[in-house]
Amino acid sequence: MRRRAWLTRKDHPVPVRSTRLHAIRRSPRRFAKLRRLGLVGLAGLVALPLLADSPVRAVDDASGQVITLGAAANLGAAPGRPVTGMARTASGKGYWLASSDGGVYAFGDAGFLGATTAPRQPIVDIAATPTGRGYWLVSADGGVFAYGDAPFAGSLGDLHMNAALVGVAATPTGKGYWLAAEDGGVFAFGDAPFLGSAGGSAINAPIVGISATPSGRGYRLLARDGGVFAFGDASFVGSPVGQHSGPFVDIATSADGNGYWLAATDGSVNAFGSALAPSTQLVGASGAPVTAVEATPAGDGVWMATGGDAIGDFSVSCYALQGTTATGALVGRDVVAVDPRAVPLGSEIFVGGLGVKRALDTGGAIKGRRLDIWNPSVSFCREFGMRRLTAYAVR
Repeated sequence: MRRRAWLTRKDHPVPVRSTRLHAIRRSPRRFAKLRRLGLVGLAGLVALPLLADSPVRAVDDASGQVITLGAAANLGAAPGRPVTGMARTASGKGYWLASSDGGVYAFGDAGFLGATTAPRQPIVDIAATPTGRGYWLVSADGGVFAYGDAPFAGSLGDLHMNAALVGVAATPTGKGYWLAAEDGGVFAFGDAPFLGSAGGSAINAPIVGISATPSGRGYRLLARDGGVFAFGDASFVGSPVGQHSGPFVDIATSADGNGYWLAATDGSVNAFGSALAPSTQLVGASGAPVTAVEATPAGDGVWMATGGDAIGDFSVSCYALQGTTATGALVGRDVVAVDPRAVPLGSEIFVGGLGVKRALDTGGAIKGRRLDIWNPSVSFCREFGMRRLTAYAVR
């Protein structure tokens, strides 16, 4: 890859040819000078990548944590667990966290009622009965596991699925539930009525969550790009498509059913309709990807749970060179240079504290667990230096 870039120092642009370390090494004096200035990253790209122009702290394993916004109280967490779902009690004084391996973690007035071990496919979501004395776990292959006073009303576990399941929502009676698949399919069991689906439709992004209205006569599907699909008495009151890059991961409905909150992987929350925007917002990206969201009964706060499957710890540096990447895409804040043997080109990863990055670039010095992220500011990259951060797979 050949391109001409500009390295800025003391407001004087200095032209530098080539973008990779082996090319810069052809001029030992230049290379040594750039290294002293901290302007050569691991990929050999001029300067050292970030998503936001603010420092971030290294994290060990931030999955299983609970982020609270507004009036939501932090009642406990499950550090290190790959949390995929969250459900609160009717009082709002407790919640459950469900992990992909079948674990359930109860906090506050939420009681532990059982868990599954070694499910055939990962657990993707949890829904609670209105009494708070039962819950369902749902796996990606359509399996349903009922505990406490949650009745088993059927599952898809023995059927061939066109797409993996991503979410579950319970009826207000606690005698039925809906399952949602990533292709937009909706499957109703018990007293849950089938009110429509996006299955067979040309949706722009996979479905990631489902949330029912309090009446039990409607539900909404959330797509990864922020698209919202409403059925029954669930109204469409807006979406962030085209305004927020996402990806979005979960949806929670307001108490009156006329609004909803959408949570993105980086911990940002979008409120629509009667849903109140949280009085506080997460500054910067979370340490691990957000995977679930729940709102307080009064709607004055939200909980978000972090999870994701950790790929491992990486040494992360930063570069500020303009131009195109090894895949032909333009550099951008969402670009990261990787070793394709460790992170496949074209894939998305979540870097702790930085957010979602796309593996679109490579580098001669990027070997193994090394990442080189992009930021337009040379001074920022210099300050960023080298950090040890955890990376997670993004579904």
